[in-house]
Amino acid sequence: MFSQKKRNLTWIYVCIILLIAVIAVFILIGALSNKNAEDAERTNLESKVSEENQTEPNADNATDVQEPEDSESDAEKFYQSYYLVKYDNNVIKIYFSDETGKLTELESTSIVYETLSQGDQAKFREGIKVENRDDLNRLMMDYES
Repeated sequence: MFSQKKRNLTWIYVCIILLIAVIAVFILIGALSNKNAEDAERTNLESKVSEENQTEPNADNATDVQEPEDSESDAEKFYQSYYLVKYDNNVIKIYFSDETGKLTELESTSIVYETLSQGDQAKFREGIKVENRDDLNRLMMDYES
């Protein structure tokens, strides 16, 4: 009788451990697929920006051949990519700035500018700079809801 109870308890413990392992695997798969989706979205965005850069006509072909400049001016020309959320033409829009500093409009938001506080309106007129997509999503959730 006592050995039967021990077998039942052992079976329950094994099932619990297997259940925990299966849940852990699903969590890991979800985290990896979310990361892959974010990487794919960033790659898609970067390719869109590079395509736009390639389709623009180069107005100053004469400046293609230049003498090398000092390293300080090269460092000053380097920009880090970021997102900019800014009020423009009665709509709050999302822009992406690539490594060259060129702003590309991505989309218009559903944020109603007139319902924002004076402080928030001032922030959006100047433009709110965010470093990555996660921060952009958090900002949009804060203001669009």
